[in-house]
Amino acid sequence: MMETNKYFNQYIDRLDVNQNALEKLKANEIITLGKLSNYKKSQLKDFGLQQNEISKIEVELELLGLSLKGSL
Repeated sequence: MMETNKYFNQYIDRLDVNQNALEKLKANEIITLGKLSNYKKSQLKDFGLQQNEISKIEVELELLGLSLKGSL
């Protein structure tokens, strides 16, 4: 299960994404990478994130061995 990933409980601030994207995630109470990985791209869009921000988040998560729900 993904919980064994060492980054699972780390804060989203470690992602190299713009401040606007981080603020939108935090406004929706997403503060850890593990919690972020439980969301789908469509849900992030609903939070107001732009497609390029979501793509950047996906790449950043993949570098840490994590992914968004429904993503490979």
